Amino acid sequence: MLELVINNLVQSGWAIHSLERNWVCATHVSLRRGLFLGDYSELPDDFQPWIQRFADFSKFDVLVLCPQGIDSTLLKEHRFPNLQLWYWDTRYGNLFPFPPSEDPIIPRWIKQLASGKPLDFEQVIHAEKRFMPFFTYAFLVVNLIVFVLMTLAGGSTEQRVLIAFGAKVNTLIQEGEVWRLITSMFIHIGVMHLFFNLYALRALGSLTEEILGHRKFFLVYFSAGLGGSIASFLFSPALSAGASGAIFGLLGALLYHSYKRPNLWKSGLGMNLVIVILVNIAFGFIVPGIDNFAHLGGLFMGTMISILLTRSI
Repeated sequence: MLELVINNLVQSGWAIHSLERNWVCATHVSLRRGLFLGDYSELPDDFQPWIQRFADFSKFDVLVLCPQGIDSTLLKEHRFPNLQLWYWDTRYGNLFPFPPSEDPIIPRWIKQLASGKPLDFEQVIHAEKRFMPFFTYAFLVVNLIVFVLMTLAGGSTEQRVLIAFGAKVNTLIQEGEVWRLITSMFIHIGVMHLFFNLYALRALGSLTEEILGHRKFFLVYFSAGLGGSIASFLFSPALSAGASGAIFGLLGALLYHSYKRPNLWKSGLGMNLVIVILVNIAFGFIVPGIDNFAHLGGLFMGTMISILLTRSI
């Protein structure tokens, strides 16, 4: 199989360089991209010396051929920081990315190379265009602007300012100010509250928006935030605010996405998400002042909306 792949790469304009342990490096000048190829049984201890030999190329992937098959334990036996590996089970045709990746280019390349077809560089170049998670950035900016305005108005920890800007206050909602269920999603109480939520939103939002697409991401985020506010209103009398419900909704959406894709779950992504969710929920029960009902409501709503929106994917 390795010989077939190499021959097809050569026909597609790639240069092939022999390396140690029967590995090769395929490079393409126009794409400025390199691809290491070799057998799992001869996997090197470190790719960095090889990468330094091809300093003119900006991106490298590693295609590891596994003719004897592969399971999840093999994916974690070798760690190569800042390098994307693709374990190819040539016996059954399965591809396992580690760390988990949604990059469509390598799977498309492998399919084309294994069938003897030349690589379609128009599709590759189009897929290489950087994804812009503009709804994630928009939510980040809105939260920052609201926080700055609250600070100028007297401080984000002042109760009068929180109430004026739309924090969740049960009595006021009962009197008809139901819009607080939405506005409270964009309010944060103190700098640390803002920092942790925006950090989580930046990390989880970009990934979730790329996986689901812009429209579905917006629906999951907004619905989860609203679900968190409603759960807090129903089960907690305390004043509350923050994007935590929406962020837990993103965790739920990612967990469902991982569950529906065995390759991602086997890579460890699913279990890592479960641990993050459980730790944060436990932390919310231990530390006073954290609205765990908003977390649980957002998690439930985000997961349910994700299921409804992605059933056909």
